[in-house]
Amino acid sequence: MDHTPRTRLSPDARRQQILHAASKLYRERRYDDVSLEELAAAAGVARGLLHHYFGSKRELFLAVMTASVRLPLEQLPDLDGRSISERATLTMSWILEGAQSYGQSWVNAAGAEQWNPDNDVQALVDAADDRAARFMLDALGLPDDAGLRPRLRPVAALTKALCREWLQRKTLTRDEVLELSTAAVLRAVRVS
Repeated sequence: MDHTPRTRLSPDARRQQILHAASKLYRERRYDDVSLEELAAAAGVARGLLHHYFGSKRELFLAVMTASVRLPLEQLPDLDGRSISERATLTMSWILEGAQSYGQSWVNAAGAEQWNPDNDVQALVDAADDRAARFMLDALGLPDDAGLRPRLRPVAALTKALCREWLQRKTLTRDEVLELSTAAVLRAVRVS
């Protein structure tokens, strides 16, 4: 029997500890291949605490995926005074830096659209793609236009597919992904 005293953490710190441990496991393996027991052991908590903070394995997975599709906006490069093409290139470069930094968990979340289109993971991916479209319009200095956002949402899916080719399959270079994704953004907003 383990008599090691557990560290008392604030609820936010404990939640982050669990998310971090789950994220590491999901970087290595798929959702179905990770058990609740493994998640609890990796986080150093009792299984009941996972339920307390997240309700279910599914809710914990969704929390990990939500965290992995959000890039830190405070690190976006300065875009003031730049042309729309320069803005697109700098923004896509920043997105690729994030994809590389967040590595496998970002790519795993990015691949979630292969799941059943009626489930909660697809809803999470759809919301992230819509956020990405609004973010890109803002980065380009364009209004959040009802005609432009639907043109940019598929670019998010293309960018994720390109990142999988680059980060997982190693069939494309970062420069190729940057070129293809930037061209897709500019084409979507009708800028050559």
